[in-house]
Amino acid sequence: MTNAMRARKGLTLIETLIALTILTGAMLGMGTFVAKLSHGSGTGYEMSMAGDLAVARIEQVKAYPVYSSLEAKFVGTETGIVGYPGFTRRTYITHTSTSRADYKTVTVVVTAAPLSSPMKKTTIIAAF
Repeated sequence: MTNAMRARKGLTLIETLIALTILTGAMLGMGTFVAKLSHGSGTGYEMSMAGDLAVARIEQVKAYPVYSSLEAKFVGTETGIVGYPGFTRRTYITHTSTSRADYKTVTVVVTAAPLSSPMKKTTIIAAF
């Protein structure tokens, strides 16, 4: 072996800078990934809560025994829902009556600041 080959035992400054650049790029990529994952998880949780609120209201309307007074009982806006701070739930009921059918369309819209768009659930309830 020559003296030049034996003298080299460490990294050069250029090799160290290249390694740091690669490591920095990888760390920035991981940081971006973690931030997006965290945001997506939070948004998913909020959407799940909004869906639960909408479905719960629809189930309440479906279980109500007096078809003729559904509008009087359920139409309106709720705020300050226990267990769901910051959420607002609006219930709309439209009545359709023809010679062949009599039914009500129930729509529940849940909004909250973290949601990018409102959660909306709709069902149809027929008179029986």
